[in-house]
Amino acid sequence: QSGKADVATLIFWNFEIPEAKAKGMSNASFFSLKEWGVPDFCQLVLMTTPTHFEDRKAIFRKLVLAMRRATGIIHQRPDLAREYYYQHVDKSDAEETQQAVIDATFTATLPAFPNDNSMSKEYYDHLMTWLIETNQVDAAEASKVPVAAYWTNEVSW
Repeated sequence: QSGKADVATLIFWNFEIPEAKAKGMSNASFFSLKEWGVPDFCQLVLMTTPTHFEDRKAIFRKLVLAMRRATGIIHQRPDLAREYYYQHVDKSDAEETQQAVIDATFTATLPAFPNDNSMSKEYYDHLMTWLIETNQVDAAEASKVPVAAYWTNEVSW
């Protein structure tokens, strides 16, 4: 808005682009970092310690199933999901520009909910390789802990 920046990184196409356009930034656009070799790490990932996971597997399984059910409701009853979202963000009390942002954000986000939040081991292998290649993680330290030690879809199935 200030005109002092030409680019922003780690923006979300489903809410920051609609907001920018609603606020008059007609040239706002998005390019995916994964098109430049950067892994898409904007995923919903549930994290815990190995001990906590072992102690509470049944609870985590219920959480994953509840998330799946909620996503199903979002896809099957988008009008109901829209109603809940509008109530949550107090759309009726928002000023006109913000109402446009709320509408555009919901419309852009609705199809983005995956039916299944499981991720492949290969995804995390690739992410770790990229982190090492970009010197964000020490290769020697990374080799001490295999990806399978901290990533599982065990409660997803």
